[in-house]
Amino acid sequence: MSAGDEYIFYIPSELGYGQNPRPGGVIKPGDDLIFRVELQDVIKPPEPIPSNLEAWEQYTPWTPDAEGVETTESGLQYVVLRKGEEGGETPGPRDQVSVFYEGRLVDGTVFDSAYRRGVPSTFGVNQVIAGWTEGLQLMSVGDQFMFYIPSEIAYGDSPRPGGMIKPGDDLVFQVEITEMERAPEPRPTDTEAWETFTPWNSDLPEVQKTGSGLEYIVLASGDESGQSPQGGEYVAVFYEGRLDATGDIFDSAFQRGEPALFPANRVIPGWVEALQLMKPGDRWLVHVPGSLAYGPRGNGPIPPNAALNFEVELVEVLPTQ
Repeated sequence: MSAGDEYIFYIPSELGYGQNPRPGGVIKPGDDLIFRVELQDVIKPPEPIPSNLEAWEQYTPWTPDAEGVETTESGLQYVVLRKGEEGGETPGPRDQVSVFYEGRLVDGTVFDSAYRRGVPSTFGVNQVIAGWTEGLQLMSVGDQFMFYIPSEIAYGDSPRPGGMIKPGDDLVFQVEITEMERAPEPRPTDTEAWETFTPWNSDLPEVQKTGSGLEYIVLASGDESGQSPQGGEYVAVFYEGRLDATGDIFDSAFQRGEPALFPANRVIPGWVEALQLMKPGDRWLVHVPGSLAYGPRGNGPIPPNAALNFEVELVEVLPTQ
């Protein structure tokens, strides 16, 4: 086909889904299929961008005492291949970067390459292997480095199953930061309230209780004429969650500096109830018993049946589209 063509295809079962169609769909095992297809446009993939081949030749195999090689306390080794413009920004752990890179095993085998795909990859500095997180914070926008990353700060003994990287493999990367976006500044929680009401005491006069067992303290009130969220309306919320038993923080939109957006009825039962009592601008401390939180199954760092405490600020109820 070419752009603008319209065809009808008859596809025998053997060239379609055969005996294994998607479960629960209308296509049954052995069904032949008919498609009407109009090709609107052909989108060419980006052209590959060459990595610095001269640098690969110079530093393969990797030699720790080669000229220009620096070593950090963690064991990360790096070489500066090119510096960007003077005064270029250096990313912090919460920032987003766009990066061209190529990763190789120590024998020179390429296992991944944004250069070959022709498009930089974008991710959070703290969302990658430890060696990358450390190395990116040594760079500025426009810099190109070579990294030698020992297994202990790469994938260790648990690489992705089925990939080319084996347990214990050290890795070599060529990395170039093309762009950087600063993370929002963290928003302060009400530290005085946390200090005053931790540990949680249900007998304090400030504590209000509902019939379900939910408890809360009003820290600040918003617009009394505002509308509380109902049903599946989306809300924008700053929050911080802590384990009642230890005070450990397990999640915090305040620390991320951005409110979380979600439907008001798609959260734990204690949250659903609390949000329906709040109005935009309200800030509460909320005590959620385990039965209104994650119950016996727990969730990640939250143990089974754990009671939780939250600081919740309802920023906005978003209008239904």
